[in-house]
This record gives sequence, structure tokens and C-alpha cells, in this order.
Amino acid sequence: MKPDGNVAFKVTWVYGDKNRPFASACSPEGREINIRLLKKTWCSQPENRCRKAFDAGNRRPPVEATDSSIPCYDAMVFRWWAFASGWFHHGAKRGQPIPMKFVRPGKLAFLTSRNYEMAEADRIVIGCYRISDVYDEDGSVWADSEPGPDRIRVTDLSRAPRYWDYHRQAGGPRWGTGLFRYLPDAEAELLVVAVQKAANR
Repeated sequence: MKPDGNVAFKVTWVYGDKNRPFASACSPEGREINIRLLKKTWCSQPENRCRKAFDAGNRRPPVEATDSSIPCYDAMVFRWWAFASGWFHHGAKRGQPIPMKFVRPGKLAFLTSRNYEMAEADRIVIGCYRISDVYDEDGSVWADSEPGPDRIRVTDLSRAPRYWDYHRQAGGPRWGTGLFRYLPDAEAELLVVAVQKAANR
């Protein structure tokens, strides 16, 4: 049976400037956490602009994030309201795009994250949107959205719903590898209501 077309993305926690998550690319303190402490895969790649700032002494302010020059998808998620399947960084498939076959327009995309103090069971949903387009860019598959009320951001993250309270899988809360998971309609419909409530909509 094919998945229903909804998707949950694994978004790296972006420790923005002035302790405001996702307000900018990571601050020096955030780079310290994601690169030195957690050794996040993309954050740690030599070509990553945050990694370059870290290697240069980690005293620079957050690197500028523009449409043409980005440090990561994660820092741009609430500017673009889109996310991608990503690329393999290890093993025999290193450098190849991760396939995302069952996501489709009209379905929901959930943006999930957790900071380094949270257990996987405490992963939260920081936003969601209705998918308007699914397209391939250089092999990576993107789920895009149109401006409007179907873009919902939880600004008070203490109110954000916990992802694993709504998504069930064998073995309990465990993300593992990859940047996304498919969600059935029943779970997605309950979760979008929870996100709307947390965002005071």
C-alpha cells in the first residue's frame, strides 16, 4: 500500500542569534552545539559556510542566509516554506539524492525538530504547510507551498505539539537516518489541528 502523501521532515535545530531559534542561521554558540557537540552531518561538512566560520575561530556572527547563498535548508525553512529530501552523506550512496516518491500536492508537510536538550521522544512540530508542488531540483525532491493560511508556524515553541504523540511506529520514538517520514491521513489530520491550536489559530 502506498503512503497517503503527507510527510514529516527532520529539521536541524537552528540556534539563531539572540537565542531565537530559526530567526537566523546559527550563532557561534549554535555552531558549537551542532558541529562540535552533536557532529550534525551537514553542519560538519567542510563546504558548509557555518563549518567554515567555525573553523575560522567561531567568532563570526551568523552567516548571512539569502536565497542565493544559504548555509542550510533548515535556516531558510520559514523563508522558503519548503523542504527537501536531502542527500546521502555516508556509505555507498554518498552524494546521491534521497528518493521521496509518495509526497504529493494537496497533502500536508510537517516541520519537526528538537534541540540538544530534548530526547527523541520530545521532538516537536515547529510548523506545517499544505504542499502545492513537488519537484526535482538536481536530484533532491522538494515539497513546496504557496503563501496563505495553510502555512502555520508555532512561534512559542513551549506550546508546540510533540510529534511522537501523533505518529506511531513499531519500536517507539526513533527517527534513525533520513530527513523525512511519511504520515497517514488520520495522523496528519489530528496533527494539523494540534499545530493550529499551538499557533493560536
